[in-house]
Amino acid sequence: MFESFRENIRDKTGGKLPFEDTGIKIRAYFSQITEKKQMGSDLLFMVTYMASIISADITRPEIFAYTATRQEYTASKYIAKVETFVKRWNYNYAKALEMVAERTQNPMLSSMLSRYGNSISSGVPDDEFLLLELSTVRSVYRNHFEQGIEMLKKWGDAYIALMLSATIVSVIIMVSIAIYAPDDLDSTLNTSYLLIIGIAVFGIGTMYSAIPGDPKCHGIPSQGSYEQKMIRRMEYFILPILIITSILLIAGGFNIGLVFLLAGILLAPLGLFAIIDDSNIIGRDEDFSVFIRSIGTIMGGKGLTVTYALAEIDIKPLKRLSEFIQSVYSKLNLGLDENMVWERFIDESGSNLISKYLNIFRDSIKLGGSPSEVAKVVSSSMLEQTLLREKREMLATGFIVLLIPMHVAMIAIFVFLYQILLSMSHAVTAVMASFEQASVAMSDSTTSVGGSMSGMVNIFVNFPEDKMGIYVAIVVLIITIANIMAGKIVKGGANYLYYAFGSILFTLTGLVFIVTPFIVSMLFQIPSFEAV
Repeated sequence: MFESFRENIRDKTGGKLPFEDTGIKIRAYFSQITEKKQMGSDLLFMVTYMASIISADITRPEIFAYTATRQEYTASKYIAKVETFVKRWNYNYAKALEMVAERTQNPMLSSMLSRYGNSISSGVPDDEFLLLELSTVRSVYRNHFEQGIEMLKKWGDAYIALMLSATIVSVIIMVSIAIYAPDDLDSTLNTSYLLIIGIAVFGIGTMYSAIPGDPKCHGIPSQGSYEQKMIRRMEYFILPILIITSILLIAGGFNIGLVFLLAGILLAPLGLFAIIDDSNIIGRDEDFSVFIRSIGTIMGGKGLTVTYALAEIDIKPLKRLSEFIQSVYSKLNLGLDENMVWERFIDESGSNLISKYLNIFRDSIKLGGSPSEVAKVVSSSMLEQTLLREKREMLATGFIVLLIPMHVAMIAIFVFLYQILLSMSHAVTAVMASFEQASVAMSDSTTSVGGSMSGMVNIFVNFPEDKMGIYVAIVVLIITIANIMAGKIVKGGANYLYYAFGSILFTLTGLVFIVTPFIVSMLFQIPSFEAV
C-alpha cells in the first residue's frame, strides 16, 4: 500500500518525493560529520595496518588489496576506490591516488593519499614511505586530538555559562509572568522553550564537533564484555518499566520530582555497570600495549609460536588483562581453534582498540611479517591513543566535577523561585479574600483603604499555577537531558554512559523537586493579615 502511494506521489511530482533532495542533503551532512570524527583514529588504524603488513615483504598490489578489504576502517573505502581505478581502468597507483585525493573532502586523508602518490612517483620504496607516514599520521592525530581537547575545555566552560544564562532567562520569564500575567501566555512559554533548546543544541553541537572520535567499545553485535552484556539484558525490562511507570505517575498527578527520582533509581544499575565497564576498558587498553609488545618480542626473539610465547609472559603486572590472557593460554593449550580463541578474547574484552590492533597483529603474522617489528608498530600506535585518552579523562573529570554541582544549582534556583512565587501567590490570594470580606462589613473609608491595598498586591493573584508547574517541569527536563548529553560527549566512550549520567542527574533533580517545598515552607513564612 505504501509503495503504491509513494509511486503515485512520484508520478505527480516529476519522479521525486517532496523534500527528497533535502533529506538526502541532511543525511549526507550528518554522514560527513560522523566520518570527520572517525577519520582521525581510523586513518591511524589503516596506516598502522599497512605499515605492519609491509614487514611481510608483500607487493604493492597486495598492500592495497588487503587494505581495501578492511571495512572496519572508514578510510579503507578510499583505498578501494584506488583499487578500482587501477584494476578496472588501468591507471597506475600514483595517478589513482592523486585522483582519489582530489575527490576526498577530508583534508587529513587527502593529504596522506597525495603524499603516497608523490612517493610512488618519486620511486620511494613502500616500506620506507609507510613507516615514515605512520610517524606523520601519529603526529597529525596527536596534534588534532590535543587541539580538540583544548577546544573542548573552552567550550565546556562556555556551555556551563550558556546553560546558567538560559536558566536565568527562564527565571526572569517566570517572574515576569507572575507580575504582569500576559494574555498570550502560551506564546511566551513556547518562546522560552525554543530559546533553551537552541542554547543547549548550540553548546552540545559545538562540543561534539570539537573533539575527534574515540570509540572505546568494539560494538560487535550481540558480543561484548560481561558488563556490556548485562546492560543489554537489563535494558529490555528496565526501560519499559521506566516508561510505563513514569506515564502512570504523571497521569496520576504525582509530584514530578517522584518521576525524576524514579528514573534515576531505575537507571542506577545500568549506570553502575556502564561506569565499571568504562573503567575496565581503559585499564585493558593500557595493559594491551604492553602485552602485544611483549608477546611480539618473545615470538621474534625466541622463534616461538603464540602458545609457547604466552607461557613466557609475566602477566602479573597486567592486572586488568591477566585473566583474559590466562584464558587464551588455557584454550590454546587444549588445542582449540586459534581464530575462535582470539575472537572470544576480543569479544570479552569489549575494547575497540584491542579489537583493531590485535587483528592487525594477527593478520600481519599470518602474511609472514616479523612478530617483533609488527608488535613494535602496533604497540606504539596504541600507546599513542591511550596516552591521549588519559588527557581527555583528566579534562572530563574536571568538567563533570563542575557540571554536577552546577546542575543542582541551576535546578535549585529555578525550582526554589517557583515555590516562593507559588507561596506568595497563595498568601496574596488569601489576603485579597480577607480584604473583600472586610470591605462588606466596614465603612466606606475603610473600604477605600482596602481597595488601594488590593491594587498594590493584585500582581500575584493571577499567577497561572498549573501552566507554570508544567513550564518548570519541561524546562528542568530540557536542562537535565542537555547536561546528560554534555557529560557523555566530554567523557567519550560508549552510549551506555548516558545511563550513568542520567542516573546521577535525574536522581539529584528529583531530590531537589521533592525537598524544595519543605525548605521553602520552613524558611519563607509569609504572614497572613486578618481583617481589621
